Amino acid sequence: MDRINDILKKGIDEFSRSNYTIAEKIFLNLIRSNPLFFPAYTNLIQVFISQNKFDEAMKFAKKLFNLDKNNEKGLFFIGIIKFKSKQYDESLAYFKKALSINSKNYAVLMNIGITYFRLGDNLKAIQSIKESIAINNKNEMAYYNLGVIYEDEDDLDMALDAYKNVLFLNPKNYDALHGIAQIQLTNLDYKKGFKNYEIRWYVKGFEYRHGSIKSLSSIDDAIGKKILVWSEQGFGDTIQFSRYVNKLINIGAIVTFEVQSPLLPFLKRQFDCDVTGDASKNSFDFQCPIMSLPYIFQTDNKNIPQIEKYFDCDSEKYNFWKRRLLLSKDKVNLGISISGNKKHNKDKRRKINLKYFLDFMNYCNIYIIQKDLYENDKEVLKKNTDIKYLGNDKDWIDFEDTSAIVKNMDVIVSIDTSLIHLSASMNQNSLLLLSKPSDWRWSKEGLKPANWYNNLKIIRQKNKGSWESVINELSSEIKEIST
Repeated sequence: MDRINDILKKGIDEFSRSNYTIAEKIFLNLIRSNPLFFPAYTNLIQVFISQNKFDEAMKFAKKLFNLDKNNEKGLFFIGIIKFKSKQYDESLAYFKKALSINSKNYAVLMNIGITYFRLGDNLKAIQSIKESIAINNKNEMAYYNLGVIYEDEDDLDMALDAYKNVLFLNPKNYDALHGIAQIQLTNLDYKKGFKNYEIRWYVKGFEYRHGSIKSLSSIDDAIGKKILVWSEQGFGDTIQFSRYVNKLINIGAIVTFEVQSPLLPFLKRQFDCDVTGDASKNSFDFQCPIMSLPYIFQTDNKNIPQIEKYFDCDSEKYNFWKRRLLLSKDKVNLGISISGNKKHNKDKRRKINLKYFLDFMNYCNIYIIQKDLYENDKEVLKKNTDIKYLGNDKDWIDFEDTSAIVKNMDVIVSIDTSLIHLSASMNQNSLLLLSKPSDWRWSKEGLKPANWYNNLKIIRQKNKGSWESVINELSSEIKEIST
């Protein structure tokens, strides 16, 4: 038995080092020689799941269950596989079957809570995770997921308490630290928030580039030096925080601004510095990701740098789209964006159905300025052909075109996407429709919005998931513009 455990440990060690192929062989050999050795099954299933080999994982999860139907682990793993495959209803059913075998399995309870969260039932999610914590109050994952769900409920105080419990158990849980930073920024505690936001580089999904170049850590170090500022996250973030590029230029830094390719032609004309899509072959004294500049400039809610020179579009592009768009002289030419990237984990929360804008057709000439639509919005569009959808226009290539389209509009109305940042940066009449909760960049209801744009009006959801009051307020705003 000692030899079997030694082999198991070797497999676990290889798994922990992400040597999946080696770990897989070890666990498979253990199962062949010891068909009733449960730990080999549980670890092999996790190896398969880590590689997204869900069919193989399912095969052995079912074998594990059939070996002992009074043991909940097989059902639990089937639930995990269904969850990873985004089959949340089936996942929940298997977790509940596992719980019926062992009502004290805190991992099952936690995963039931997470699945309820994915299904949109936060009250049941919170209840299940609290039950899990009552059984095992040393599980940092339970507290972390509880914090995420409280954030989704816009209960930031409870979310903060949950994240602090995570850090009590594990001070190096970077996901919890990142969550705390975003709450601090939402609460306009920019001094602590931007400092803690630097933890994002330890969180999955954030890629730190140009690590071979020394990081800029002080404004004094930038004077007279060659500084690479590089874009991170989305197009809107690049636009919003690009104002700090001019601050660096103003103190005498020699700046190169590396941006995403769709933004490149547009931003090249906006800045008195080198703007490029690839700075890897150049040499620099320092580099800095763009969203670290607020921390380096010691930004607080009272000294947010304002846009010194508004962005403008190319005049030829402006005239091209003016001819192309067939603008109305009698109605408000309204540009809208109602959804963003479907892969964004919060897009379903922030998107608004096109049907809400149908009444606006009475006094607006509506243009949808986005590249893709959800299926339900496509159906509305088919029945309302007077609404112009620009996403299929082959002449819309990059932000040179987007900016020209924006300038041709009388007003831009958008959910939280790059379009609203572009419009506000161009000093266009801009109305932002915000879900509840919203991103930290816009603070929260009850607090004065952070003054990133002085020409932007924010209309917030009063109740989570309900856009009716937002549309009523928007209608009043647009009617006022139309008169």
